[in-house]
Amino acid sequence: MKQWYVEDAGGGCRAFSEIVVLVSEEPREIYWSAIPLTWSNNFSLEEIVCQQVLDLMARAGVSKKDHLFVCSGNIFSGFHRWLNEHHYHWETVKMDGLAHEVAENIFSAQINEAGFPLDIQLVDRNYRNFYQAIESWVMENPARHCYLKDRQVRQKPVETRYVIKSNGSRTQKCDQCRGKIMPFTPVVEYRHRENGKRIRRFYHLSCSPVEPLKNRLSEHTVCRHNENVTGVLTGVRTGARCAVCNELMQPGETAFYGYQAGKLFCGHPGCLDGASPDPGPVRHPEASNA
Repeated sequence: MKQWYVEDAGGGCRAFSEIVVLVSEEPREIYWSAIPLTWSNNFSLEEIVCQQVLDLMARAGVSKKDHLFVCSGNIFSGFHRWLNEHHYHWETVKMDGLAHEVAENIFSAQINEAGFPLDIQLVDRNYRNFYQAIESWVMENPARHCYLKDRQVRQKPVETRYVIKSNGSRTQKCDQCRGKIMPFTPVVEYRHRENGKRIRRFYHLSCSPVEPLKNRLSEHTVCRHNENVTGVLTGVRTGARCAVCNELMQPGETAFYGYQAGKLFCGHPGCLDGASPDPGPVRHPEASNA
Protein backbone atom coordinates (compact mmCIF):
# COMPACT_ATOMS: atom_id res chain seq x y z
CA MET A 1 0.00 0.00 0.00
CA LYS A 2 1.29 3.43 -0.96
CA GLN A 3 0.48 6.81 0.53
CA TRP A 4 -0.24 9.57 -1.96
CA TYR A 5 -0.52 13.32 -1.38
CA VAL A 6 -2.63 15.61 -3.58
CA GLU A 7 -1.88 19.33 -3.40
CA ASP A 8 -2.29 22.48 -5.48
CA ALA A 9 -0.58 25.86 -5.83
CA GLY A 10 -1.65 29.16 -7.36
CA GLY A 11 -5.37 28.75 -6.86
CA GLY A 12 -5.73 32.13 -5.18
CA CYS A 13 -3.89 34.04 -7.91
CA ARG A 14 -5.80 35.63 -10.79
CA ALA A 15 -2.92 34.94 -13.15
CA PHE A 16 -1.07 31.82 -14.30
CA SER A 17 -2.23 28.22 -14.20
CA GLU A 18 -3.06 26.40 -11.03
CA ILE A 19 -0.66 23.51 -10.43
CA VAL A 20 -1.93 20.17 -9.10
CA VAL A 21 0.46 17.48 -7.93
CA LEU A 22 0.26 13.83 -6.93
CA VAL A 23 3.22 12.79 -4.80
CA SER A 24 4.45 9.68 -3.03
CA GLU A 25 7.18 10.28 -0.46
CA GLU A 26 8.22 6.62 -0.04
CA PRO A 27 9.11 5.67 -2.69
CA ARG A 28 9.58 9.15 -4.10
CA GLU A 29 7.30 9.66 -7.10
CA ILE A 30 6.09 13.01 -8.47
CA TYR A 31 3.33 13.67 -11.00
CA TRP A 32 1.94 17.09 -11.82
CA SER A 33 -0.30 18.97 -14.20
CA ALA A 34 -1.14 22.60 -15.00
CA ILE A 35 -4.80 23.65 -15.22
CA PRO A 36 -5.39 25.58 -18.48
CA LEU A 37 -6.12 29.29 -18.24
CA THR A 38 -9.41 28.77 -20.07
CA TRP A 39 -11.54 26.05 -21.65
CA SER A 40 -14.69 25.77 -23.75
CA ASN A 41 -16.42 22.55 -22.68
CA ASN A 42 -18.72 24.11 -20.03
CA PHE A 43 -16.99 22.18 -17.24
CA SER A 44 -16.55 23.81 -13.84
CA LEU A 45 -13.09 24.35 -12.37
CA GLU A 46 -13.73 21.54 -9.87
CA GLU A 47 -14.59 19.16 -12.73
CA ILE A 48 -11.47 20.14 -14.67
CA VAL A 49 -9.28 19.65 -11.59
CA CYS A 50 -10.90 16.30 -10.81
CA GLN A 51 -10.20 15.05 -14.34
CA GLN A 52 -6.59 16.24 -14.16
CA VAL A 53 -6.00 14.45 -10.87
CA LEU A 54 -7.61 11.26 -12.20
CA ASP A 55 -5.23 11.41 -15.15
CA LEU A 56 -2.32 11.71 -12.71
CA MET A 57 -3.63 8.74 -10.73
CA ALA A 58 -3.83 6.66 -13.91
CA ARG A 59 -0.23 7.57 -14.79
CA ALA A 60 0.93 6.72 -11.27
CA GLY A 61 -1.03 3.47 -11.05
CA VAL A 62 -2.88 4.45 -7.86
CA SER A 63 -5.11 1.61 -6.63
CA LYS A 64 -7.93 1.33 -4.10
CA LYS A 65 -5.48 -0.36 -1.75
CA ASP A 66 -3.54 2.91 -1.51
CA HIS A 67 -4.32 5.77 0.85
CA LEU A 68 -4.68 9.36 -0.34
CA PHE A 69 -4.12 12.54 1.65
CA VAL A 70 -5.85 15.39 -0.16
CA CYS A 71 -5.77 19.15 0.34
CA SER A 72 -9.07 20.37 1.77
CA GLY A 73 -9.31 23.35 -0.62
CA ASN A 74 -12.50 23.95 -2.61
CA ILE A 75 -10.59 23.38 -5.83
CA PHE A 76 -10.65 19.64 -4.96
CA SER A 77 -14.33 19.44 -3.94
CA GLY A 78 -15.23 17.50 -7.09
CA PHE A 79 -12.34 15.11 -6.50
CA HIS A 80 -13.45 14.61 -2.88
CA ARG A 81 -16.90 13.54 -4.11
CA TRP A 82 -15.36 11.20 -6.70
CA LEU A 83 -13.23 9.50 -4.04
CA ASN A 84 -16.28 8.93 -1.85
CA GLU A 85 -18.40 7.64 -4.71
CA HIS A 86 -15.68 5.17 -5.73
CA HIS A 87 -14.88 4.08 -2.16
CA TYR A 88 -11.21 5.06 -1.99
CA HIS A 89 -9.31 5.32 1.28
CA TRP A 90 -8.63 9.02 1.75
CA GLU A 91 -8.73 11.98 4.11
CA THR A 92 -8.20 15.73 3.99
CA VAL A 93 -5.12 17.18 5.65
CA LYS A 94 -3.33 20.49 5.97
CA MET A 95 -0.68 19.85 3.37
CA ASP A 96 3.02 20.17 4.08
CA GLY A 97 6.16 18.33 3.15
CA LEU A 98 7.14 17.17 -0.31
CA ALA A 99 3.76 17.69 -2.04
CA HIS A 100 3.52 21.30 -0.88
CA GLU A 101 7.13 21.99 -1.80
CA VAL A 102 6.77 20.50 -5.29
CA ALA A 103 3.54 22.37 -6.06
CA GLU A 104 4.96 25.73 -4.94
CA ASN A 105 8.23 25.19 -6.83
CA ILE A 106 6.46 24.36 -10.08
CA PHE A 107 4.17 27.40 -9.75
CA SER A 108 7.19 29.62 -9.05
CA ALA A 109 9.08 28.19 -12.03
CA GLN A 110 6.07 29.01 -14.24
CA ILE A 111 5.92 32.67 -13.25
CA ASN A 112 9.69 33.12 -13.31
CA GLU A 113 9.87 31.66 -16.81
CA ALA A 114 7.36 34.35 -17.85
CA GLY A 115 9.72 37.02 -16.52
CA PHE A 116 8.38 37.68 -13.02
CA PRO A 117 11.24 39.11 -10.88
CA LEU A 118 13.22 36.40 -9.10
CA ASP A 119 13.74 38.57 -6.02
CA ILE A 120 10.00 38.64 -5.22
CA GLN A 121 9.20 35.38 -3.52
CA LEU A 122 6.62 33.84 -1.23
CA VAL A 123 7.56 34.53 2.41
CA ASP A 124 6.05 32.71 5.41
CA ARG A 125 3.10 31.56 3.29
CA ASN A 126 1.87 35.13 2.88
CA TYR A 127 -0.03 34.21 -0.26
CA ARG A 128 -2.12 37.36 -0.33
CA ASN A 129 0.84 39.71 -0.74
CA PHE A 130 2.64 37.34 -3.08
CA TYR A 131 -0.34 36.91 -5.40
CA GLN A 132 -1.05 40.66 -5.35
CA ALA A 133 2.53 41.27 -6.48
CA ILE A 134 2.11 38.79 -9.34
CA GLU A 135 -1.22 40.29 -10.40
CA SER A 136 0.19 43.85 -10.33
CA TRP A 137 3.15 42.78 -12.44
CA VAL A 138 0.85 41.16 -15.01
CA MET A 139 -1.55 44.11 -15.17
CA GLU A 140 1.11 46.79 -15.61
CA ASN A 141 1.94 45.54 -19.11
CA PRO A 142 -0.84 44.68 -21.62
CA ALA A 143 1.49 42.16 -23.28
CA ARG A 144 1.33 40.11 -20.08
CA HIS A 145 -2.47 39.97 -19.94
CA CYS A 146 -2.26 36.64 -21.73
CA TYR A 147 -1.30 35.13 -18.36
CA LEU A 148 -4.63 36.07 -16.76
CA LYS A 149 -7.02 33.27 -15.91
CA ASP A 150 -10.43 33.24 -17.54
CA ARG A 151 -12.54 34.14 -14.50
CA GLN A 152 -15.77 33.56 -16.40
CA VAL A 153 -15.23 29.82 -16.89
CA ARG A 154 -14.01 29.53 -13.29
CA GLN A 155 -17.19 30.95 -11.80
CA LYS A 156 -19.06 28.50 -9.62
CA PRO A 157 -22.58 27.52 -10.68
CA VAL A 158 -25.18 30.00 -9.52
CA GLU A 159 -26.74 27.23 -7.42
CA THR A 160 -23.75 27.38 -5.03
CA ARG A 161 -24.77 30.92 -4.04
CA TYR A 162 -27.96 29.54 -2.50
CA VAL A 163 -27.76 27.77 0.88
CA ILE A 164 -30.51 26.00 2.81
CA LYS A 165 -30.06 26.82 6.49
CA SER A 166 -31.83 27.95 9.62
CA ASN A 167 -32.87 31.59 9.74
CA GLY A 168 -31.27 33.60 12.52
CA SER A 169 -32.98 35.53 15.29
CA ARG A 170 -34.35 38.23 12.95
CA THR A 171 -37.45 38.08 10.80
CA GLN A 172 -36.55 38.23 7.09
CA LYS A 173 -38.68 39.05 4.05
CA CYS A 174 -38.90 36.51 1.25
CA ASP A 175 -37.55 38.07 -1.94
CA GLN A 176 -40.05 36.05 -4.00
CA CYS A 177 -43.44 36.17 -2.23
CA ARG A 178 -42.57 39.10 0.08
CA GLY A 179 -43.94 37.14 3.04
CA LYS A 180 -42.27 36.89 6.42
CA ILE A 181 -39.62 34.29 7.20
CA MET A 182 -39.82 33.84 10.93
CA PRO A 183 -36.76 33.51 13.18
CA PHE A 184 -35.33 30.02 13.56
CA THR A 185 -37.22 28.48 10.64
CA PRO A 186 -35.84 26.97 7.41
CA VAL A 187 -34.66 29.51 4.86
CA VAL A 188 -32.74 29.68 1.58
CA GLU A 189 -30.09 32.39 1.71
CA TYR A 190 -28.52 33.85 -1.43
CA ARG A 191 -25.08 35.47 -1.14
CA HIS A 192 -23.05 37.10 -3.87
CA ARG A 193 -20.71 40.03 -4.52
CA GLU A 194 -21.29 42.31 -7.48
CA ASN A 195 -18.80 45.10 -8.12
CA GLY A 196 -17.55 44.81 -4.57
CA LYS A 197 -21.04 45.12 -3.06
CA ARG A 198 -22.35 42.28 -0.94
CA ILE A 199 -25.82 41.08 -1.89
CA ARG A 200 -28.00 38.93 0.40
CA ARG A 201 -31.50 37.68 -0.31
CA PHE A 202 -33.77 35.30 1.56
CA TYR A 203 -36.44 32.87 0.37
CA HIS A 204 -38.87 30.36 1.80
CA LEU A 205 -37.80 26.87 0.74
CA SER A 206 -40.75 26.68 -1.66
CA CYS A 207 -39.94 30.12 -3.14
CA SER A 208 -36.26 29.58 -4.00
CA PRO A 209 -35.67 30.29 -7.71
CA VAL A 210 -33.13 27.42 -7.98
CA GLU A 211 -32.39 24.18 -6.17
CA PRO A 212 -29.53 25.04 -3.78
CA LEU A 213 -26.43 22.86 -3.95
CA LYS A 214 -25.61 23.49 -0.28
CA ASN A 215 -27.70 22.34 2.67
CA ARG A 216 -26.70 23.34 6.20
CA LEU A 217 -30.12 22.88 7.73
CA SER A 218 -30.37 20.53 10.70
CA GLU A 219 -33.99 19.69 11.59
CA HIS A 220 -35.15 17.76 14.63
CA THR A 221 -38.49 16.61 16.07
CA VAL A 222 -39.37 16.75 19.77
CA CYS A 223 -42.52 16.01 21.75
CA ARG A 224 -43.84 18.87 23.88
CA HIS A 225 -47.22 18.98 25.64
CA ASN A 226 -48.19 15.73 23.93
CA GLU A 227 -47.56 17.15 20.48
CA ASN A 228 -44.71 16.41 18.07
CA VAL A 229 -43.03 19.61 16.84
CA THR A 230 -40.37 19.80 14.14
CA GLY A 231 -37.87 22.65 14.46
CA VAL A 232 -34.22 23.41 13.84
CA LEU A 233 -30.96 22.72 15.64
CA THR A 234 -28.70 25.75 15.70
CA GLY A 235 -26.36 27.72 17.91
CA VAL A 236 -27.80 29.30 21.06
CA ARG A 237 -28.40 33.05 21.11
CA THR A 238 -27.49 35.08 24.21
CA GLY A 239 -30.06 34.94 27.01
CA ALA A 240 -31.89 31.80 25.83
CA ARG A 241 -33.28 29.50 28.52
CA CYS A 242 -34.23 25.86 28.16
CA ALA A 243 -38.03 25.41 28.11
CA VAL A 244 -37.66 22.22 30.17
CA CYS A 245 -34.92 22.74 32.79
CA ASN A 246 -35.05 26.58 32.68
CA GLU A 247 -31.25 26.78 32.75
CA LEU A 248 -29.52 29.56 30.84
CA MET A 249 -27.91 28.02 27.74
CA GLN A 250 -24.39 28.97 26.71
CA PRO A 251 -23.84 31.00 23.50
CA GLY A 252 -22.75 28.69 20.68
CA GLU A 253 -24.23 25.61 22.34
CA THR A 254 -26.50 23.58 20.06
CA ALA A 255 -30.16 24.14 20.89
CA PHE A 256 -33.55 23.21 19.51
CA TYR A 257 -35.81 26.04 18.31
CA GLY A 258 -39.42 25.37 17.34
CA TYR A 259 -42.89 26.89 17.22
CA GLN A 260 -45.92 25.62 19.10
CA ALA A 261 -49.27 27.42 18.91
CA GLY A 262 -47.43 30.20 17.08
CA LYS A 263 -44.98 30.79 19.93
CA LEU A 264 -41.24 30.17 19.71
CA PHE A 265 -39.58 27.98 22.32
CA CYS A 266 -36.08 26.58 22.67
CA GLY A 267 -34.21 24.12 24.80
CA HIS A 268 -31.52 21.53 25.16
CA PRO A 269 -32.23 18.73 22.64
CA GLY A 270 -31.63 16.18 25.38
CA CYS A 271 -34.11 17.83 27.74
CA LEU A 272 -36.80 18.08 25.08
CA ASP A 273 -36.22 14.53 23.80
CA GLY A 274 -36.85 13.15 27.27
CA ALA A 275 -39.64 15.51 28.27
CA SER A 276 -42.64 13.34 27.37
CA PRO A 277 -43.77 10.30 25.31
CA ASP A 278 -44.15 10.40 21.55
CA PRO A 279 -47.89 9.79 20.96
CA GLY A 280 -48.93 11.79 17.91
CA PRO A 281 -48.20 12.90 14.35
CA VAL A 282 -45.39 15.30 13.40
CA ARG A 283 -46.36 18.96 13.10
CA HIS A 284 -44.11 21.31 11.13
CA PRO A 285 -43.91 24.93 12.27
CA GLU A 286 -46.60 27.01 10.61
CA ALA A 287 -44.40 30.09 11.11
CA SER A 288 -42.13 29.25 8.16
CA ASN A 289 -44.54 30.80 5.65
CA ALA A 290 -46.32 33.21 7.95
